[in-house]
Amino acid sequence: MLTQYSDNKNNSNSVINLFFLQSNSTKLNNYEIHPKLCFPSDYASLTINIIINKKFIQVKWHTIIKNSKEVNFISDLIKGFKNINTSNIPNKDALEQIVQEYTNLLDST
Repeated sequence: MLTQYSDNKNNSNSVINLFFLQSNSTKLNNYEIHPKLCFPSDYASLTINIIINKKFIQVKWHTIIKNSKEVNFISDLIKGFKNINTSNIPNKDALEQIVQEYTNLLDST
């Protein structure tokens, strides 16, 4: 379908803008091209409706009592997290190493 509408009658309309949608998906192939909304530009607006289902996520609240051993645990974790260098993660192996450092910290605290 056309998405560029030239204001010059000597130029033909063409396809410029693209959507990448999932083939044969009724949820993701619900799109519209709006040629009447293209001015002052010569590009038509494109819209897509993506259905997002409501899902109930149960949330639980927990309280940590002041001066409890849990407070010390969290303080130790925070100190440990600050000491792990995450300033340069150039590849997957480096990321896995950092994740392993976090795991080791959790296991040792």
